[in-house]
Amino acid sequence: MKRNKVLTTGLGLMVALTGVFGLTACGSDDNGGGSSTGSEAPSESDITEDLQNARAAVADALAEDDSWSQIMLASDVDSPTEKYGMLVVPYSYSDAASRVQGTIAIDGGKFTIEGDSAATGTTWKIDQDGKISEVSK
Repeated sequence: MKRNKVLTTGLGLMVALTGVFGLTACGSDDNGGGSSTGSEAPSESDITEDLQNARAAVADALAEDDSWSQIMLASDVDSPTEKYGMLVVPYSYSDAASRVQGTIAIDGGKFTIEGDSAATGTTWKIDQDGKISEVSK
C-alpha cells in the first residue's frame, strides 16, 4: 500500500511538473503567441483602410483636376481647397496609424502614399493602383 501511494504521488508530481514546464515554455514566447517560424509574410492589415482612404482622397481629387503636381492630405479642411500653392483635401487617419504622409507628389498620374503602423512601427506604402507593400529600410 505504501508503494502504491509513493508511486501515485510521484506520478502526480511528474504530471504536474510537466504541465508547469509546458505552460512556462508557451508563456515565454516573445512574439505574442502564434507561430515563431520567422518566415511569415508581414501583414499591413492594421493600416490598410487608412492607406486605401488616403489613396481614394488623392484619386478623387485627380479625377476632378489631373493638373496638380502635389496634393496635401489635411484634417483641418472640410472640402478640397487650394492652399500653399497646392490642392488640400480632407483626410484623417485612424488610431491604427501613427503617421500617414501628408504631401503627395504626383508625377504623370503616378504617386505613392506612406503610412506607419501604430502597433508595429512598420512603414507601408500604397500606389495609385492600390498595391500595398512594405517599405524596406
